[in-house]
Amino acid sequence: MEMVEVTVGHQNADIVGTTNTSIQMAVDRVASLGGGVVRLLPGTYIMHDSLHLRSHVHIQGSGDETILWKPASVSTPIIEVNGYGMYSIKVKEPEKFSIGMGIHISDKLATAFYTTVATVSWKRGNELGISRQLNHDIAEVSDGSAVSIYPIVSGCDVEDVVLDNFIVDGNAEENEFINGCRGGGVYFLRGRNIEMRNLTVQNYNGDGISFQACVHTSVENCLIQSNKGSGLHPGSGSVGFIMRRIVSIDNEHDGLFYCLRVSYSLCEECLFENNKRNGISIGHADTDAIIRHNTISNNGGYGLVTRYDAAGRSGDRTLICDNVFRDNGHESAEIMLEAASVDMHIVRNQFMNSTKPEHPRTAVYIKEPGNVLHLHDNPLSGLELVQASETSFLSGVVLENPQIPLPVEHQSIPHEATRHLKKIGS
Repeated sequence: MEMVEVTVGHQNADIVGTTNTSIQMAVDRVASLGGGVVRLLPGTYIMHDSLHLRSHVHIQGSGDETILWKPASVSTPIIEVNGYGMYSIKVKEPEKFSIGMGIHISDKLATAFYTTVATVSWKRGNELGISRQLNHDIAEVSDGSAVSIYPIVSGCDVEDVVLDNFIVDGNAEENEFINGCRGGGVYFLRGRNIEMRNLTVQNYNGDGISFQACVHTSVENCLIQSNKGSGLHPGSGSVGFIMRRIVSIDNEHDGLFYCLRVSYSLCEECLFENNKRNGISIGHADTDAIIRHNTISNNGGYGLVTRYDAAGRSGDRTLICDNVFRDNGHESAEIMLEAASVDMHIVRNQFMNSTKPEHPRTAVYIKEPGNVLHLHDNPLSGLELVQASETSFLSGVVLENPQIPLPVEHQSIPHEATRHLKKIGS
């Protein structure tokens, strides 16, 4: 099928420019014609705001020669009270911001999804107009601030988008931190049928790649390194995502952070190494996952952890198989179960402890009651297989091959699995 294609470059392109504005012009033009390809020619593009993605647009870079780079952030205190739903804020130093600049607005009471990421749309005295309404009251008395931090590439309410073959560099040393619910080097919210491949996402002061409340997301053959948050952050009920042949290394938080109620996912053939916290972290009501053929090594915390949860649930119907867990930093275990998981199968994994062979460690440690596990065919080197904080917690451990394999496959997503992401009647 013939598709529209628009090139962007420093010279000899359909749209000539060196900033996000030029790329945005191309994206909007292609989207207005029904979709197609925006081809980014070699060069470094200065991103004063997010690249706002549109449905049915494919962004094609030129490999390591195409770099989307974020300039240093500026910040100013909020003044007065700025109420929920408003499209403007009052700030102490408006001169620091230009029209078209990305902005993140928060205070001590507004965290996670309660913060706001927008674009400055107008200025008048101490008032800045913003392109999205405030998600929370923001007040001077709560130490409110406006900072020019934002996702470098952002897709909200888009579908059928492809990102391919370029570098995203967040210039972390000159930028403030942004939480993964509203930010990331690459960020999607309520997206459908998203593909990310052959990307490098690095040096971002937050998560490398974050996608929230998305359906059918694919991340393949990507390098995610040296970010100040986690490498990967699927969250907010995302369903049906694939993470394949990813290298997530040297990030300040986790290599892979399953956040909240994510399901029907596949993680395979990835490397999670030298991350400051855990290799893989699984959270509240994250279920129906396949984690296989990965290497999880030399992370500062556990190789894999199910995070403590007040509701008690984490990691139900999860298959952890054919992985290598090696020399992760926490002294007690490679896999730590801080929450109860029902039908977790840990099979055919290699567990190795070569850095501290004199220190007694275990492959799997059960910290909370209620876990129902199948543990079998896991070769050990310098570790015990399983321990628990109380002997009774071992009652749900089965050391035999189950007669019926765990019925999880990301290809067969039940229709009702995405109901929580739809409007009533859709």
